Amino acid sequence: MKTKQYEADVTVVGGGLAGICAAIAAARLGSKVALVQNRPVLGGNSSSEIRVWVCGATKHGINRYARENGIMGELFLENQYRNPDGNPYYWDLLLLEKIKAEPRIKLFLNTQVYNVTMSDAQTIAGVQGYQSGSEQYLTFSSPLYLDCTGDGIVGFLAGADFHFGREAQEEFNEQLAPVVADQDLLGSTLFFYTKDVGHAVKFIKPSFAKDITQTPIEKNRIIKKEDNGCAYWWIEWGGQLDTIQDNEAIRDELQAVVYGIWDYIKNSGHYDAANLTLEWVGSVPGKRESRRFMGPYVLNENDIEEQTEFLDQVAFGGWSIDIHPASGMYTKAAGASDSVPDGLYQIPFRSLYSRNIHNLLFAGRDISVSHVALGTTRVMATCAIMGEAVGTAAALGVQKQLLPQQIYQSHLTAYQQLLLKQDAALLGIQNQDPADLARIAKIRTSSVLTHINTNTPDAKVYPLKQDVAFLFPVEPKLDTLTLRVNSQAATELSLDFYNTGKPQNYLPAKLIKHVQVSVNEQSDWIDVPVHWHPEQPQNIFVVVHKNTHVALYLSHQEFQGILSFVNQPVQELLQPKLHHFVRKSSILEWTNQTINRQNFVFEVAKTQAFGSQKLVNGYVRPYAGPNMWVTNFNGGPETIELEWSTPQHIHEVRLTLNDDVNEDLINLHHHRTPFPVIPELARDLEVSAWQSNHWVSIQKIRNNRQRHLIIPVSNLKTDKIQIKFTATNGSTQLSCFEVRAY
Repeated sequence: MKTKQYEADVTVVGGGLAGICAAIAAARLGSKVALVQNRPVLGGNSSSEIRVWVCGATKHGINRYARENGIMGELFLENQYRNPDGNPYYWDLLLLEKIKAEPRIKLFLNTQVYNVTMSDAQTIAGVQGYQSGSEQYLTFSSPLYLDCTGDGIVGFLAGADFHFGREAQEEFNEQLAPVVADQDLLGSTLFFYTKDVGHAVKFIKPSFAKDITQTPIEKNRIIKKEDNGCAYWWIEWGGQLDTIQDNEAIRDELQAVVYGIWDYIKNSGHYDAANLTLEWVGSVPGKRESRRFMGPYVLNENDIEEQTEFLDQVAFGGWSIDIHPASGMYTKAAGASDSVPDGLYQIPFRSLYSRNIHNLLFAGRDISVSHVALGTTRVMATCAIMGEAVGTAAALGVQKQLLPQQIYQSHLTAYQQLLLKQDAALLGIQNQDPADLARIAKIRTSSVLTHINTNTPDAKVYPLKQDVAFLFPVEPKLDTLTLRVNSQAATELSLDFYNTGKPQNYLPAKLIKHVQVSVNEQSDWIDVPVHWHPEQPQNIFVVVHKNTHVALYLSHQEFQGILSFVNQPVQELLQPKLHHFVRKSSILEWTNQTINRQNFVFEVAKTQAFGSQKLVNGYVRPYAGPNMWVTNFNGGPETIELEWSTPQHIHEVRLTLNDDVNEDLINLHHHRTPFPVIPELARDLEVSAWQSNHWVSIQKIRNNRQRHLIIPVSNLKTDKIQIKFTATNGSTQLSCFEVRAY
């Protein structure tokens, strides 16, 4: 058989979302990348072979302003436009196209890694794989290797330190860990899809299928004929086995149960399922856990629940610590125990590289976390932004001939700034790039929103049958809140004002003030005195308490930086057979999803939260406020102008547009977004430069649907740049996070 050698700057093994984002990140920064995948398609657990929803920090909308940006955000936005019905094959196609669009990536599908060679005990010299279809042995060599395989085959063969099973409570002081360490894991899952063909279809149960009436499944799980795919996430087994060595046995058991469930739906007589047939059944188990490799730091339960701040943060998560019983679908307990943090948490770089193999990094479910913390970091959108983080680190390492430990020790700031420049997903780190000329420019904009008023002509009466709330930015102070009410009698209205604690949280934390205001029968707008002057800009969470004599008004319009909530505990919306919440957080008490893109009507005068300087304040996500320039609801052209005291050589302009990261997107069929493009995204714009006393057009962009735009300029010399926005994708409110110039 043929043997071939492939040399690259970076070798990425694993073609799931972590590996895809790692490869793209490294390639876009100039690295030659080998991407090695053992399956015929890309996407890993999200691919058409397995079909798991790409979930992440939003936790299906429970977390606010939590959707990932960067390469994963790019994939979400493009899939939303191309694939609104969640076709898994269209998702495969998008991932393949994104890889093929990068000329520096060489893709090797159907290539199973089977050997790793070392130059010494702590340095990988090469990775060997076998490509089955072409019957070739391939050797990949590069200065740095990224293991994004889930099972960690490269790390395992290289001798990287790893852990398998559950740590004891005392190891990391984790309350959700067992008292005594054991080998239990999260199990694997197979899905199935059904289809109504319009005529009766019979199903003859195969001899190997389980009779689920003889198992706990019938009583302890929820079976619906309408459910498909990930709705059956609880078809899980193998956590008491070795999910690697026993993979084939686990698959056989899962298939037996899938066909047993289908037999129960078709033939038990409990369902009207005569016209349903099986459209697809998975044959590759979707794994949740196997090896976890040890880095200099092991992320643990306390870091998630306490939202630990790391100097070396390079990604974030927000999914709950979602731990499933090792016995899976055969347990009588709930399918999952959830510990929900109060908001987003940080992931440190030290959890993304090996502590004993010098040139090896990890991204995905094989990173340096405890078993408990894996319950949240394992979801794929989180794995994807870790992939972008390590791909960026690898590119930086290749450029400067650095190993991961050296990046952490002496180049951490440069690394984080590079991540920010590429629009990677970080929390609370500001742009400090000395090469960014926008930071020294005078910023002028055509208009600025200086007055919050959420009223609209079609606002509807909303009776106060339960507590409701709304959140908005306070900068620099809040003297008076004016609230629109509809009262049936003279009464007292009770309001509580809270701060939100950590800047990335959107829930009531510490009580600032309790206010009682009189409302008479003729009241329309009432003034609520607050007189709060925080030391730094931040959000305020206002609770309006239940009063059966009073109604508020609800407007059906998105307003940047404003969120509204109803007091509807999330756990009441979920089945106790499937979910058990082991940590209480007020994030579970206040629901935004049911009134998303709507707002209670109120007014606040003289805010500075949306000013022009937000374009260069260094943030590209909401964090202690919206951090974006926002205009009034003009609907017309708006401009940003950068002016320098002396002419500058400009070769590139970068824009980070508002893509409303509060909107929960997903790749497959969990829910359908009612619009193909985020309405707040700028659609049509033009970049111009001041030349010979007039504006000269550099580039016109039409029908944009992405957030991060890199606009090349022919190295011109100018003292003014203008960006003119002529249309959004639906919103009458124009908004933008950041402008950069190089």
